[in-house]
Amino acid sequence: MKLINKILEEWAYRVDNGMPNPGNPLHLVQLEETLNELRLPRKVSEKLLNNLRQIKEDDIVKNKDSGNTYVVKKHNPDTQKLVKKNASDSEIEKVKQDKEEPSTEKKVQSNGYSGDKDKSLKQGNPNQTEEYGRDLEPDDDGFNERNKKDANPTPPPPISLDGIVENPKFPKRYLKVLERMTNTKVSTRSKKWSHFSDIEGGAGRISAQAGELLTMMGSSMSDEEFEQLTNTLLEHEQKLIDENPELKKEGKRIVTKSWINAAKQSRKAIKDRLVKQYGEGTEIVASAWDVKNEVEAMGLSDYDKNKGFSTDMYVKVKKPDGEEVLDEVSLKKSTKVNFLNSSAGKFEEWDDDLPDEINQTVYRNKQRKRNIDFINNNREAVDKFLNSPEGESVRKLMETKGLTLEEALEGNSRDKQNVLWKTIKGLKEQGNESADAIVEQDNKEHSEFVENAVTAITENPKLKEGMLNDIRQEFPLKAVSDGEETMAIGPNSLDKETMKAIFGTDNYDEIKENLVAEPGPPPFIGYNVAASGEVFPVAQIGIREDGRGYGGQIKFEMILHKDFAPRLEKAQSEVYGEKE
Repeated sequence: MKLINKILEEWAYRVDNGMPNPGNPLHLVQLEETLNELRLPRKVSEKLLNNLRQIKEDDIVKNKDSGNTYVVKKHNPDTQKLVKKNASDSEIEKVKQDKEEPSTEKKVQSNGYSGDKDKSLKQGNPNQTEEYGRDLEPDDDGFNERNKKDANPTPPPPISLDGIVENPKFPKRYLKVLERMTNTKVSTRSKKWSHFSDIEGGAGRISAQAGELLTMMGSSMSDEEFEQLTNTLLEHEQKLIDENPELKKEGKRIVTKSWINAAKQSRKAIKDRLVKQYGEGTEIVASAWDVKNEVEAMGLSDYDKNKGFSTDMYVKVKKPDGEEVLDEVSLKKSTKVNFLNSSAGKFEEWDDDLPDEINQTVYRNKQRKRNIDFINNNREAVDKFLNSPEGESVRKLMETKGLTLEEALEGNSRDKQNVLWKTIKGLKEQGNESADAIVEQDNKEHSEFVENAVTAITENPKLKEGMLNDIRQEFPLKAVSDGEETMAIGPNSLDKETMKAIFGTDNYDEIKENLVAEPGPPPFIGYNVAASGEVFPVAQIGIREDGRGYGGQIKFEMILHKDFAPRLEKAQSEVYGEKE
């Protein structure tokens, strides 16, 4: 995942709008340059490029309903609805007629989902499958050798979780993964899932993965098993801190009290919601992480096609009538939820006459030229700095990235610009007035871009409409409304019932029409209550550069607004009762 993200990051930096398109021949040339600079094996680069060039020969069409992209020969240009390859004119016309006379009926599946994916499950016990019984790789001897430098100090002795869960309803190897995480301190190596297992796993911060893992396992455990497990983890953590004060800071440990408590809260929210949704007598048959083989072992067909929008964990539930259905949950530690990660490159899609002051391409080109010009115009000071003890960090950066200063001066990648910017910052710290002026210029230009962008997305009709249209397609409220997934946000559940308590409806088509953009400060997406005219915040809008001074890509983000949290908590109490 890290390599893929690196490729995308560098590729995005090279293309004009920061949004790579495999259908654009120039973008493919820029991708090839990126792959060459990253020194990927030639065969890997060639295979990737050949695959993308093949896709380029067809049209890439985005389904407006699902958000998925497909490769097709023909499509309805008015609706972007998909038709089969080599479709006839009459077939295309039929799709058009279907658009003009849409069916308002949505088939509701057994788990309450009303979308176009197949959420049905093969009946049976996943715990008896080969996937759920699969041993962890590497074995203990292999891991202990790998973990020599990262193992927690002793005492206390390493924790053992053997025997706490006799017949797990989740892939048994995860208990061993959690054990390994508990016995490991945070390091550059242990921040990756691959440090603990050679089998595919999660993504994101390793402590968050541990918390999500504990929630997933705990949801299918008995109360007694879960209490024993969490108490064992908490007791071990306290002993570890008592014996090793240098590990007291939470960021030094992987399995922490805050994540254990978050897992407790999320587990309760999930189990309360399942009983409410399916009735007393509901039983959890199995749970799994968001991993293809595990979910398909549960009985879901075609994971890639039918998986959830932002699902972190899957639960196989036996309803009181005996039918087994799929339940999907997106896990959030707290109300600090990041809903959307996009880019200001979108602005160019929304407004074809975009002003330079909010044009990411213009911003990036000015930044590139500014950094290159400064280095070229101050070579004597730059060379002196790079050869001094103070320049060691920049020299190490160049060594790590495999760059010379002359190569960095090409300035056509994030890594090259990073070298230039770190040099400028280093000179500033040494009292160089010209470098100080460049840093101040960057601060000024960044602040102006953010301020102008915030104003534009709330006042420019094209940008405002474009943003709202994108949000209406991608906002996770739709997945909740369709019954595809729920969100466990700390101790609260955002589901169809709590959604109805908050918005007065669980119909996303009704909700989305009342989403509005407000200037704030800070700017936010709000919900306009038709009856009263009240607009309450849902998501806060954030705009910032990813890689200040050198990144050239302006992030466009949305997080759950702090004023929305009390509404969710109130809805939770109304639907599920007061918290214990």
